[in-house]
Amino acid sequence: MTSVISVIGYSGTGKTHFILNAIKLLKKILNKEVSVIKFIHEHQIDKEGKDSYKYSEAGASYSVLKNIDNETTIFLKKDADIKSIIEWLKNGPYKTDFIFTEGFRKLNYPTVLCIKNFDDVESQLTKNVKMISGSICLMKDYQKYYLDLPIINIEKDFKRFLEIFNIK
Repeated sequence: MTSVISVIGYSGTGKTHFILNAIKLLKKILNKEVSVIKFIHEHQIDKEGKDSYKYSEAGASYSVLKNIDNETTIFLKKDADIKSIIEWLKNGPYKTDFIFTEGFRKLNYPTVLCIKNFDDVESQLTKNVKMISGSICLMKDYQKYYLDLPIINIEKDFKRFLEIFNIK
C-alpha cells in the first residue's frame, strides 16, 4: 500500500531539504521506493508552442519526453487534479511505496509543516499536521514540541518520524 505524506510551509522553510533527506533515508534504511509531486506556483512548466504542450492540447492523456541526457519528463493531461495524479502514481507501472507532496495545502493526508520560526505555525496549522520540521531544526537548541506537535530533525531522529507516520 502506498502512503502519502504532505509537506507544507512557506518558501525557504526547508520543505525540499526535508523531502530529500526523507527519500535518502527511506531508500537506504527501509529500501522503499519514493515519488514526489511538487506544486510550483512561481513559473510555467510547459510552454505554448512546445511539442509537449501541443500533445496535451490535442487531448493526450499524458506525454513522455526523454532527452539525450536520459532525463525523462511526464506531462499529464492539463485537467489532471492532484488526487488523480496520486492515484496514477499508486497504480502506475513503477512501484512506489511513498508519495510526498510538496506545497499542496488543502490535501487530506498526514502532513509535515516546515517552518523557520514559530510565528509561521498558527497561520498554516491544519488538523492533518502531525509534526513540525524544516529550518527550525537548524537552531542549536530547538525545542522538541510546539502546541503538542513534535519537532523532528529527520536526519537526527528518523526513527521518530517513522513512528509518527506509522511507517514500517
